[in-house]
Amino acid sequence: MVRFEAQGTPGSSTLPAARVRRIIKEDKDIFACGSDSLYLITRATEFFIDSLVREGYEFSRLEKRKTMQYKDMAKAAQSIEQYDFLGDIIPPNISLKNTKNKQ
Repeated sequence: MVRFEAQGTPGSSTLPAARVRRIIKEDKDIFACGSDSLYLITRATEFFIDSLVREGYEFSRLEKRKTMQYKDMAKAAQSIEQYDFLGDIIPPNISLKNTKNKQ
């Protein structure tokens, strides 16, 4: 598990609030979202992204690479329990050779 510290100034976020609000409004079950709720959702999303990227980076470091690749993110999503829900969104890499063999 990767630990991280809060960065940035209090009360601000790196994700644009208007975009996050638009995504929230797409959910038909949510009628209104206050500015406090919007800020908390935005910060939670930032922490989630930061955590996932750091875990993916750890997998690239294990393979002695400085550049993170898709397969590192897929390994993080597959091997870390808290990211199990991403299994369908970030599937593991399958080579073309393995795909042809399965057919």
